[in-house]
Amino acid sequence: MKREITLILIFNILFINSIFAYNNKNLCEEHLANGKPSDAIVAAKDLADAYDSNFCAAKAKYQLKDYKGAIESFTESEKNAELQADQMYSMLYKAIAERDSQDLKASSATLSKGLATAKLGNSKYMQIEQKFLYELGLNDMALGDYFNAIDYLAKSVVIANNDSERADSYNALATASFRSKKYSNAVEYAVKSSNMYQKTGQLNEYAEAIINLATYHAGDGHPEKALTTLKSLEKFAKVNGGKYFEARALIEQSVIYRSMNKDVESTLYLNNGQRIAREIGANDLLTAKQ
Repeated sequence: MKREITLILIFNILFINSIFAYNNKNLCEEHLANGKPSDAIVAAKDLADAYDSNFCAAKAKYQLKDYKGAIESFTESEKNAELQADQMYSMLYKAIAERDSQDLKASSATLSKGLATAKLGNSKYMQIEQKFLYELGLNDMALGDYFNAIDYLAKSVVIANNDSERADSYNALATASFRSKKYSNAVEYAVKSSNMYQKTGQLNEYAEAIINLATYHAGDGHPEKALTTLKSLEKFAKVNGGKYFEARALIEQSVIYRSMNKDVESTLYLNNGQRIAREIGANDLLTAKQ
């Protein structure tokens, strides 16, 4: 799955109904915002509050891909948290860093601990609970345990706080369903996720979801529906100036045509897609789907 939630993508959901006490008005956060994680680590040492110091330093280390250091600092911030919400966010981010360090077992253990903690607060911590469920679903999917992944992700949909969270959960549900060969379910969830991404204005995510939807249609034995889906994305990309996804849509259509033994059409769409890719310098598309 291309689109995975990481620390960098969810740092904007820190504050929940004023139950999260972390103070982000400091020099360390300023350096992070300006893309200077090394300076942020230095500035974090001057923060008087032990939680704030370790939490900000952990984020900076994560941005530097120092996952071991990030995990250690998130653990320290967890120990120094005065509020349960602060503690749970340290757990959440530590688990993501553990997963990125390829330690899925430790990550799932941290997430399970966080989920149990969140449930103690009943509805008070439901928004954090949703994130633990979602991340546990991603972990189980990475482990190939699609049954449990689908269970966690379905629960995360039910208690999602907004359409953006629901879209992410439906998108992951679609992937887990597809990998477990439940193609019709994958199509259903992909339609829901793409509609929500479009509604919330997350157009890159929308485009990726549409490409996934085409893949699910093809897997379900409906290449014509896959082509129709990709042609709609091609048109959408043209109207909205998205050259990258216009090229992606053309190249993906080439793949579908090839699966239908329509080599002339496949070559034509591949050439057109790669022509646009060269124009915009999208080298990743020049080597993909050959």
